[in-house]
Amino acid sequence: MGEHPRLLMVGVDHQALEVINTGGAPDGVDVTVLMGGQAKDIGLPLPRETRVIFVDDATSIDACMNALTRCGATDFDAVYALDDQAMMTASALGCLLGARSLPARTVSMFRDKYLQKRVLRQAGVVVARHELIADIHDLLPGYRLSFDKAVIKPIAGQATESTYLVHSTEDVRRIGLDRKARGLRARTFVVEEFMDGEEWFADGVVSGGQVRFASLGRYGKTCLEAVNESSPVRTFCLDPVTDKVCYEAAMPLVAKALSTLGLTDGVFHMELFHMPCGGISFGECAARRGGGPIRDQVRYKFGVDLAYHGVRALLREIDEVPTTVVDGEVASAYLPLVNGTLLDHPSVQELLSLPDVVSARIFVPKGTRTLRPAANTFGRMGEFTVHTAPGEAAARLDEVSRWFESRLRVLPLTPTMRELRALSS
Repeated sequence: MGEHPRLLMVGVDHQALEVINTGGAPDGVDVTVLMGGQAKDIGLPLPRETRVIFVDDATSIDACMNALTRCGATDFDAVYALDDQAMMTASALGCLLGARSLPARTVSMFRDKYLQKRVLRQAGVVVARHELIADIHDLLPGYRLSFDKAVIKPIAGQATESTYLVHSTEDVRRIGLDRKARGLRARTFVVEEFMDGEEWFADGVVSGGQVRFASLGRYGKTCLEAVNESSPVRTFCLDPVTDKVCYEAAMPLVAKALSTLGLTDGVFHMELFHMPCGGISFGECAARRGGGPIRDQVRYKFGVDLAYHGVRALLREIDEVPTTVVDGEVASAYLPLVNGTLLDHPSVQELLSLPDVVSARIFVPKGTRTLRPAANTFGRMGEFTVHTAPGEAAARLDEVSRWFESRLRVLPLTPTMRELRALSS
């Protein structure tokens, strides 16, 4: 690797680009981005130094390799992707271009939820009992659900999308027929025995096969509960001092799972279940940083930027990750989408001016016509993070959310004359 490492980014990771080009990441990184149509249309600004190559589909190895060849851009030190669906593409490009990237087998272990659980169970990690449905559109005549209560989900799904709680074989058949009638693409599903307990998550950095940093947090409600109840996702950092017992219980499992799945260099987001009996069970894990405000939350609580280290760990080995832990409680919440056309909302600056708010992002520009997402943990208007005294974060999230919602101006999807007059007054 020369003085200025050359990074190929498959898809656009705006937060990583922010730190790569402002001194927060390795100095002098030369970045080329393969930008797909959706990312281009979203139109978030890119640093001027970034070279952009447009492709129809940034998850297609065919489209990406052809575009790189047309432009004569085939000399890179590392290939990186944040989007789950682009990770195997990045791995293949790394092999083809002779650049560092996650190995294909590692990507498979982190993308395929059935493979992931099978390998970990064989290694002695506590995971839910599970089985595979090869094609939910065409269940075998003799299929029977093996569990009294289960969760079914696409083997390579994300954001809790197309995830269902089932209690019988008839539930599974009904879901399969409904998905077939609607022509939904995902058809291979994993069935997991339902695990009761509090849902935790771990985020961190791996380099040279060693966990160099890891944080632990919890969801206000499990992701499945939040989706089923259309409730905004909330996340709370666990403090390594006051919650030391939680770290001691979870971190051995985290380290063993990552080693078994083969992650040697990169960042991770792992979900766990703290069971009523006190044990810890593995949920699932992605070889990328956590979504939503988790990056901002971890950065504020620990002084560790996972967007920075996601690139850094791929470019060079990391010996240590310096941390600065703040006292008190750090927590985050989604600002949910609304049904209608968004006319006005408080700005990021107004959110940051509120007591205890330390980070905020708004993703939906004024004038956008939106709908609350049917069932996933991705869609949101924005997100914010607070820092409070211990035990006060949940109430503060409520207060800030109510303040924000009271200042929204939304044109209903099918407005009446009365509603239009009220908005114009």
